[in-house]
Amino acid sequence: MDDKMNKNQENMDESVVEFKETEKTLTPEELKKEKRRKRRKGIFIFFVVFMSVILISLGTVAAFVFSKLGKINYETPEQTTVDTKQEFVEKEEDIVEFEGIDDATGSSFREILKNWATNGGKKMSGKTVINILLVGSDASAKDPTRANSADSGNTDVMMLASVDIKNETIKLVSFMRDSYTYMDQFDRYAKLNAACANGGPSYLVETIENDYKIEIDGYVMVDLDSFVQVIDLLGGVNVNVPQYIANYLTNGNGVFPGGNVVLSGEQALRFCRVRYSDADGDVSRTARQRQVINAIIQKCKGASLGEINAIADVVLANVRTNISQKTILSYAAKAVSDNWASFTILEMTMPDKYTRATYTSASTAWIWIVDYPLAAQTTQLFLYGETNITLPEERQTAISIMGKSVPKKPTN
Repeated sequence: MDDKMNKNQENMDESVVEFKETEKTLTPEELKKEKRRKRRKGIFIFFVVFMSVILISLGTVAAFVFSKLGKINYETPEQTTVDTKQEFVEKEEDIVEFEGIDDATGSSFREILKNWATNGGKKMSGKTVINILLVGSDASAKDPTRANSADSGNTDVMMLASVDIKNETIKLVSFMRDSYTYMDQFDRYAKLNAACANGGPSYLVETIENDYKIEIDGYVMVDLDSFVQVIDLLGGVNVNVPQYIANYLTNGNGVFPGGNVVLSGEQALRFCRVRYSDADGDVSRTARQRQVINAIIQKCKGASLGEINAIADVVLANVRTNISQKTILSYAAKAVSDNWASFTILEMTMPDKYTRATYTSASTAWIWIVDYPLAAQTTQLFLYGETNITLPEERQTAISIMGKSVPKKPTN
């Protein structure tokens, strides 16, 4: 399986970056002391995300753990119920532009999306793979119209954190917000980031599972206030900011730093959110989000218990999840016993360049047209090293129906 995974990884179009913690050589006695110090951080784990936040942190004793876990907002059964009678929340220009695709072409295009999402294909899972969807909402306590209502925010970050215990990797898959998809419970077509706004984070999970034929074990959702505060509590994060990005972000409020710099929470948020500085828009933005994720992970590895405690107090009250306390504690135990902090981190964006094409309307509104069968197959291979999807060499896709072309994905 390892050889197969290596071959599949070579075919990923987005750059796959490995991040490994560098450590000085310790004497046997120093190594024992270091292990004891890390062990004292205990068995507390939480995932936190906005725009690009994933924190794997360790606490101390059971009482401490439960006091922190009690701050989290756990999903209620009522929150999993999708109200299909409510007005569908979507930008007016998107409704007008994309529902109005030429009837002949549009009908076939939408039909192929619907057939794939509703075909009942088996969703892959693995005993040694844990898939958590990290969702970043721009709902904020600073905005009274959006405070305490995560569903009302835009989910510009939808990232799968997949922990592969057997192969000692953490794989991050960014899902593109403008991917056009079929939403079965509403019987309509829209961009992916409309799923959460209309059906909540659990419905977003369901939509991604239908399109990519994978099982997701749970979600963690957090807002942008937490993102800024976490980075500031860590004293900033080290990020390599390209000069053209720094120039783009420089405005009347001051010069944005470029090069290898330490970014504050607000600066990191701006770096993650900027979208129009690159010709490929959201593709580069999701790469920047993952870049900051890795910077936070590295910074957290050296954080003191006091810093972790402060971060937990700030963040967990803003976290919403459908993962139970019992399951979180189980993940925490695995994180300690399997030393997740040492795992190699791999990255991918979905859809990739082999499975996406743009459609731009007359008024310049646009969507990603996605070849979901190939995208699902690619995602399965990335996460599991195998796939249950077989595709014929000659087939009609959503991309070909719309008269678009993309590079042909290399074969093994």
